[in-house]
Amino acid sequence: QVLVNVGAKFTPCMRSLPEYSLSSTFASCFRPDATCTLETACGFGGFGGETPNQTFRFFTPIFLHAGVIHYLINMLTHLRLGADLERALGIPRYAALYFASGIWGVVLSSMLAPSTSASMGCSGALFGLIGYMFIDVIVNWKNIKSPVRELMSLLISTIISLVLGLLPGLDNFAHMGGFAVGIVMGVLISPMRTNASKSFRIGTWIARVVAFVLLIIMFVVTIKAFYSSEDPSKICPNCKYLSCLPVSNWCDL
Repeated sequence: QVLVNVGAKFTPCMRSLPEYSLSSTFASCFRPDATCTLETACGFGGFGGETPNQTFRFFTPIFLHAGVIHYLINMLTHLRLGADLERALGIPRYAALYFASGIWGVVLSSMLAPSTSASMGCSGALFGLIGYMFIDVIVNWKNIKSPVRELMSLLISTIISLVLGLLPGLDNFAHMGGFAVGIVMGVLISPMRTNASKSFRIGTWIARVVAFVLLIIMFVVTIKAFYSSEDPSKICPNCKYLSCLPVSNWCDL
């Protein structure tokens, strides 16, 4: 409840749902023996008696973490991946990659994850960095000493990370969403290869236009689906198995 109160992704705070109203109560709210209404749980002054509308929760979860271990793991990943990429891309392009991946990861999670699950963390943005690295290897294929080994190493690491995302308590939708946008953003913002031929440059700019259009479509379609459906978690009920192992009742939590 504390993480929800300070901005974690929580669908009932972002839009109306059939099973929730402003007077819906939550047990163990901030204290084991306390209850509170949806407005109190969501915080930020509530909704003024109107429909839940905290759309900023597409953005704020990127800066929240569930504990010290969660925070340290993500920061170590930042140190390993982010430092070199930021130097290579520059701050504006790195920020665009980071936030586009992080935000769309939250959007996809909001649309496909169970409505009652709260999530937070910058893992979607970090997977965006990984997605970008795939494009970077392909663009600079001729300049890398062992491109096949580099690409296979990235692929194996990504598969392992996504498999680990099936464990309870992890939001694999945010991981997959961030990774997908990282690939699209890689096409859009990756620096032009040195000594590239004229045909390669023309092809690159065509690919960038396509990537930009695709990025807009991804955001528009998913956000529209999130708000227009009666219950976002019913858009693709079986998609829940992409974020949990079908063992016991984990996928229903």
